[in-house]
Amino acid sequence: MIPWCNPLGVTIPWCNPLDVMIPWCNPLDVMIPWCNPLDVMIPWCNTLDVMIPLCNPLGVMIPWCNPLDVMIPWCNPLDVMIPWCNPLDVMIPWCNPLDVMIPLCNPLDVMIPLCNLLDVMIPWCNLFLQPQVVDIDQMIQERLKKVDRLRHSLQLLKNSCVREVRESQKVFSALVDSMEKSHKAVVTAIEERQGEEERVVEKLVKELEQEIQQLRNGDTDLGPCHSQQSHDELCGGGGQKSVAVSTTSTTGYSERRDWSKVSMETDPCMGVTRRAVSDLMDMVKGELRRLSRAVDISLSPKTAHAFLSVSDDRKQVRHTDKHQEVPDNPKRFDRVANVLGRESFSSGRFYWEVEVGEKIEWNLGVARQSINRKGKFTVSPANGFWTLSLKSGGQYVANTSPIVTPVGLEQKPRKVGVFLDYVEGRVSFYCAETGVHIHTFTDSFTDRLHPLFSPGRQHGGRNIAPLIISTSFCSI
Repeated sequence: MIPWCNPLGVTIPWCNPLDVMIPWCNPLDVMIPWCNPLDVMIPWCNTLDVMIPLCNPLGVMIPWCNPLDVMIPWCNPLDVMIPWCNPLDVMIPWCNPLDVMIPLCNPLDVMIPLCNLLDVMIPWCNLFLQPQVVDIDQMIQERLKKVDRLRHSLQLLKNSCVREVRESQKVFSALVDSMEKSHKAVVTAIEERQGEEERVVEKLVKELEQEIQQLRNGDTDLGPCHSQQSHDELCGGGGQKSVAVSTTSTTGYSERRDWSKVSMETDPCMGVTRRAVSDLMDMVKGELRRLSRAVDISLSPKTAHAFLSVSDDRKQVRHTDKHQEVPDNPKRFDRVANVLGRESFSSGRFYWEVEVGEKIEWNLGVARQSINRKGKFTVSPANGFWTLSLKSGGQYVANTSPIVTPVGLEQKPRKVGVFLDYVEGRVSFYCAETGVHIHTFTDSFTDRLHPLFSPGRQHGGRNIAPLIISTSFCSI
């Protein structure tokens, strides 16, 4: 039943086909029930500003406006509210021609500015760019710095390769020289042995020819003295172990020397080459055992005294004779021109080599990690230093306690090898080119140990060359 109003304002019953009551208004402002096809109440407005229900297909209420400025719910397909405006300035989600800002969302829900045809900004988003502030100058500077770092790394690589080629030439040259010396020694030994054997054979042949001649002449009186003399010369006196001769001390045909027992070694040099190669292999194996403990050492610039200059590859250090502007820190030496290696050791065995070349002053070895690095101090085991030095006067000394120990060397080393056996408490120094032992410290280690280097003062340019940490070894 639906109320209906006659022209006299009297409510009368009426029924819609679906029997659902809906408000409606007659011309006399009397509410009358009516039904929409979807049975859902929706606001609608008649010409007399009376709200009437109306529903969109999705059943979601969204703002809408009738021509009389009455808001009505309506929905977009995404259930997102959008402002829109009717011609009478009622706001709805959208942008009207009256410069009203409206939100609109892209599929990624990221808002970016977009402008309509009337220069009104509308939030929008593209699919690829995120809103951000970019400093182009900063990006350029970062890339320029990266280029510089890459070029610097490339230069270090080139320097390392050149140094490695130079070191490999030294290694193989030393190996070839050693093999050539061994070969010459073998050839000399063989030639000497050959000469000795030839002299023995010549004596035997000469004696045999004499006996043959005497036998032809019928002379049997060779005498015991002749026989004994031949025996002494050929067997005893000459000291030749390769010839065995038996003689008699009587005369006569039946009592002459028994030449059937005289023999000669036909291959007296057998084994000479084998022994030489074996000796050479033992030498090489010894070097390989030492090199198997080799460690790659690099310098720690933050420990270097302000007068020292450390190379970019941290393999060389030289004395500059002038103070450099460097940050002070507890690890830096401030009075003694030393620098430590970055690596530290608390166990095991390690070996490294340092090129000293023609320098007239230097000091190198190992030091405790906890050593005093400020002020003056004496470089000695009592203070945590185990080092070998070349003094400016040309004297090599081991910096022992309480006084230094002079070290006599027949040959001035151009490269010094340092061998650390932490467990056994030994620090040994060698002439790396010849393998000759120089000095060994014996102590008990409890603290971590660092390699230590001091290139010495320049001495008017006579000691300007750097100490160089080797990357390969040639002490064969």
